[in-house]
Amino acid sequence: MPALERIETPRLLGERIGPEHQDALAALHGHPQVGATLGGTQTPEQVAASIRRHGDIWDENGFGYWLFRDRETGEAVGRGGLSRAHVGGADEVEVGWAVMPERWGRGYATELGAAAVDAAFGLGITEVVAFTLPHNAASRRVMEKLSFGYEREVVWADLPHVLYRRYSPGSR
Repeated sequence: MPALERIETPRLLGERIGPEHQDALAALHGHPQVGATLGGTQTPEQVAASIRRHGDIWDENGFGYWLFRDRETGEAVGRGGLSRAHVGGADEVEVGWAVMPERWGRGYATELGAAAVDAAFGLGITEVVAFTLPHNAASRRVMEKLSFGYEREVVWADLPHVLYRRYSPGSR
């Protein structure tokens, strides 16, 4: 497995999302609390299609999303990483994350988001964005902890979102 397909943080191990993660991702994206922050819950069939898209993203870009597991227990904690998005009228590299609800409030989103930001900057990407629904205060706090700055309101998937941006050190 190439180096970027596996990623480590102090508490988590991440691996490139693939078909072997179907059950964990179906549990995550099928959960109503997660669906409320990501535009709705997903069926197992939708999750399988998403896994295929994630594979395409990796193949096209050399980066993508990881499934993160607890280093000690091996239990799935969440998913996160990098993708390309056309948002706010521009093509961007997005940092995204989602964490199992039973793990919320423990800093996992910030930890895996920081790993994704570091990976982006390590690839020479000079700026990244993150966006969420305006009422998602938890994700907005994560963005702020990761040193993203609020930029503006945008529409994504026909819903209002807030867009945040972060530049790599020395790029501005």
